[in-house]
Amino acid sequence: MPMLKRPLSAFMLGACLFALSACDSKDEPTPDAGTPVDAGTDAGTEPDAGTEPDAGSAVVIPEGHTLLTPSATEVHSVPWKGVGTPLQFAFVSQAGHHYDFIVEAGNEGYFLEMRDAAGRSLEQGTRSHSVSSLPDTWHWSGLTAGAVHTVEVSWYSEYSEAPRLPFSFRLVDAGLDDHGDLFATATPWTPSEQVLVGVGEHWGERDLLSFPTVAGNVYALDCTFPKESWSLALLTSKGKVQASTGNQGLDPDLRGRVAMKALDGTAYAQIRDMNEAGASHPYRCTLKDQGAEDHGDTVETATPLPAGTPAVQGKMDVVGDQDVFSLVVQPGHHYRVSCTMEGTEPCRLSAAAPGGGFTSPATPDDTRMVFKASHGTHFVRATGSFALEMLWVEENYTLQFEDLGADDHGDILATATPLTGPSQAVSVRILDPFDHDFFSFQATAGQRYQFSCDGKETSGQGPLRADFRDARGNWVPSSHEYAGTRWFETLTAPESATYGIDLWADLSSSLGSFACHFDVLPP
Repeated sequence: MPMLKRPLSAFMLGACLFALSACDSKDEPTPDAGTPVDAGTDAGTEPDAGTEPDAGSAVVIPEGHTLLTPSATEVHSVPWKGVGTPLQFAFVSQAGHHYDFIVEAGNEGYFLEMRDAAGRSLEQGTRSHSVSSLPDTWHWSGLTAGAVHTVEVSWYSEYSEAPRLPFSFRLVDAGLDDHGDLFATATPWTPSEQVLVGVGEHWGERDLLSFPTVAGNVYALDCTFPKESWSLALLTSKGKVQASTGNQGLDPDLRGRVAMKALDGTAYAQIRDMNEAGASHPYRCTLKDQGAEDHGDTVETATPLPAGTPAVQGKMDVVGDQDVFSLVVQPGHHYRVSCTMEGTEPCRLSAAAPGGGFTSPATPDDTRMVFKASHGTHFVRATGSFALEMLWVEENYTLQFEDLGADDHGDILATATPLTGPSQAVSVRILDPFDHDFFSFQATAGQRYQFSCDGKETSGQGPLRADFRDARGNWVPSSHEYAGTRWFETLTAPESATYGIDLWADLSSSLGSFACHFDVLPP
């Protein structure tokens, strides 16, 4: 029965001077690799367990590591030495080959790290924290020919204090791979009109391609696959997914397209053709540099718009794109903004004063909003849909701006419009949910005061809100009643003092202009 190959201590005398940057100098015996289980007929094709590496070759196995010979069927079952003692393995890679390190189902939790001959970490992580029900497969390709790669596995579990089960795995040489699937071995790619051709050799493996970017430019990955199971992603230089899409065989669409805004120098395209039997035909992809985004996505990079700008054009370059505009406005004026998208997806609006956060419209329709300017400049932000689509397409939109004029009444008691009575007509214009119009009057204790407005209930919306407040801004109880479509708010003054009337709208209130009345009633 074939056995795992053991490192040769005599062979290690020259190891630290040769291919590896770090060697284990401890005088500890090599961990027992356990008894391999012959699961098929090809196990007998491995070299004899006693065969030593050719002393004249460049292959040097680090001390403490067990040399593995890839096999599709040979399952190794290795007992753990303890919680803090990792299992250490090594294998020699062939040029252009794809290796699967398959951790069998039924293993306890573990942490794995794979390194190249120079000791550089190529992949690491924890796939499971307890006994697994499915195998874990680590895919490695693009490795240097004839180089020794090491695999270190540490026991890890959230549900037990010590190992209970041996570590069982296979190392499989899956044959040639056209593109690397590790960040350090990604295939270089230059954005252009040139088509890249690739093959998904077997289910689960990925093709990873690196490409140079210009910060702020938009890059689009467009692929066509031979079958319905595939996924695409664009990643930053740190491996963070910026855009992704996929089709798990649930839709007949064979084409996918994603786009991202570049953040820094190098980015990655991740392509998976995930048909279980492997691809019978290649996929075809293009990667295009679409140029700089049309508008900045922060207040620092906002597109400036002069006073009186009626409209501006924009484009949603990527999923969830944000375009910010710096609009010169007149303090105290109300402004209406609307966004019209050419496609089916809406754009969402929000606005901010300098130094403040963005707020969205207080209505279900966030493609329109009204804000009152408090500074000479305000920021307006248009945000595209975050819905993931298999075929992302840029969408054009138009922002329209309208100056609705100065606010007719103050927003707080200190800037309130004074009322004198005894009977006084009042015109009110409420343009924005939660906009406030304040009025003030001098009251005599025991006297009754009434404020009324015509109703303007439309499309299920109700009347404005009216609150009486004392000089300190505290709410004062009043009575509310209707007469037809007109509503009345009546206060009996508890003391002689200055009082305010706070008129405002909420989400359920009608907006627009209203005819109101202030009356001093008999005691």
